[in-house]
Amino acid sequence: MNRYLRHILLPFFVGFAIFAVTCLLSSDDVPQLPPIIAWDKVAHFGMFFVLSAVSLFDYFQLQNGHPKMGRWIFWGFVLPVMYGAAIELMQKYFFRSRSAEMADFIADVLGSLIALLIALFLYKKFRKQEKKLSL
Repeated sequence: MNRYLRHILLPFFVGFAIFAVTCLLSSDDVPQLPPIIAWDKVAHFGMFFVLSAVSLFDYFQLQNGHPKMGRWIFWGFVLPVMYGAAIELMQKYFFRSRSAEMADFIADVLGSLIALLIALFLYKKFRKQEKKLSL
């Protein structure tokens, strides 16, 4: 399989799963959980954390461990955030059974941001180890 195609497919399927859960399911189909925690926000955070983590990891692998930083951040953070905004807009204007909330979008951004920060931390650690080995 073309290695570029392989690194596009996994983020695409994760993104499609997020679309299916957030747009195609009626809000009546979502189980009601105790209101102690805003479970829907936790779900948004988790879904976008996974989407960004998968995108960041796959781009890292595609670039053989040496990603171009701007592109890496674009594919792993900016694009998922834009996708989250698009989903909220679709929920507002196209899916009557769903509603758009700014808090959902904020949870999406935070999930992607935490994935990015973890990836950058691990990358920095990886680069330090790589430099020690090359000496």
